[in-house]
Amino acid sequence: MVVDEACPGGRVSRGLTLYHNVVSAYHAMARRPADLPDEDEPKDRVLHTRIPESLEDAIKSKARRLRIPVSNLVRNVLEQTFQLVEDVVGDGLEIASTARRGAARVRQAATGVGSQAAGIYGWQELILNRDERCGHCGVELDRGARACRSLSDRPDAAPVFLCPVCVAEVGKG
Repeated sequence: MVVDEACPGGRVSRGLTLYHNVVSAYHAMARRPADLPDEDEPKDRVLHTRIPESLEDAIKSKARRLRIPVSNLVRNVLEQTFQLVEDVVGDGLEIASTARRGAARVRQAATGVGSQAAGIYGWQELILNRDERCGHCGVELDRGARACRSLSDRPDAAPVFLCPVCVAEVGKG
């Protein structure tokens, strides 16, 4: 355990402190009204923090190797860290969404559920606001593309999207 006078109760573990600091910083960043500051924006605010001597030595050593002032190094690291966290969270949400859609397609293929078994009674043409895949041929349907979405009388049925070519085949059959 580490004693931290700034923390209520005074005792926290190093891992918990790091987690808390990263999560707090991310949430603070998410509430910011503007994106990261421009290069030309005046740096008129000062931020003080206590750090271990070993970290100070490492920061100063790195700044000397890069031949930049310590304050620039710290500012650049903070800005890049916020952007990295934002990118990782965004990518994670996109990966989770893609995995859910993929799982629904695998489930549908494994159970052999066709249009009639899924309770699909029609197709609504639309313009996609996100990337999808055709539920019949598997072609990638990009955001902004025309596609058709299944209409089902089953409230728990996962939506199915078809490309124009596959919709035309459904109309012939």
